[in-house]
Amino acid sequence: MGSRSEATDRPTVLLQDESGIEEWWDGELDPGMMSDPGGHHAEGVLKDFWESAGWETEENEDDEDAGETIAPFTGSWPELAPPGRTAAGPDTTAADVVKALVGHSLKSPRLALVPVGRAADLPAAIGWSGPVNYENDVARLCAVLRSWEDRFGVRVVALSYARLDLSVAAPPQTLDEALAVAAEHFAFCPDNIWQGYESIRVYAEDALVGNPHWTFWWD
Repeated sequence: MGSRSEATDRPTVLLQDESGIEEWWDGELDPGMMSDPGGHHAEGVLKDFWESAGWETEENEDDEDAGETIAPFTGSWPELAPPGRTAAGPDTTAADVVKALVGHSLKSPRLALVPVGRAADLPAAIGWSGPVNYENDVARLCAVLRSWEDRFGVRVVALSYARLDLSVAAPPQTLDEALAVAAEHFAFCPDNIWQGYESIRVYAEDALVGNPHWTFWWD
C-alpha cells in the first residue's frame, strides 16, 4: 500500500469506512471538489494552518497554561523540519505498517488502485473528505504529503472515514528531530494533540520518536 501495483503501475491504498464500505460511494468521495496538489506549497499551507491552530489553542488555554500546548514553540511558524534518515525502504516500511493494521484497526479494508502520478496525491485523487471539518480542499494536505514523501519516505497506506494512516521510512530518531516534525503535525491535524496529548512535546516523545507509522484523525 502506498507503493505501485506491479500489474497496473498505479499507487494503491486501503479504504475502510467504519460504518460500511458502501458509504464511500454515496457522496463521500468527490474528486471534483479538490484542486491540484501541485498548485500548493507545503510550507505555505502548514504556515497558514499553524497560525490558525495556534490562535484557536491560545483562545482555549487557561491563563496559567498559556503557551504550554505548543511549547517549545511560540506563535510564529517554526519552519519545515529537516529530512529524516531512512531506516528502511519506503515500500518495505509500507508493507510492514499495513500488516500491523489489517485485522486490527482495519477490520475489512478494500484495496483501491488509483490513477495518479504520486502516491501522496491519493486522497485528493479519490476525493476523500475525511478532514472536511478542518479543510475542505484535501489537495492542500496532499501538498504536505508530497513534502513528507520527499523528506521522510512517507506512503499513504490507508484511509477511513476521518482517519489517515501513513508509513514512514525515515522517522525522527531524537526528541529534537521529533519536535520539529510534531510542529508540522500540529499544523496538519491539531486534533492529534488537542484530543490525544497534553502538548506538542508529549506528542513528539510518545508518538513520533522512531515510529514508522503516523496516524491522523480529524474530529
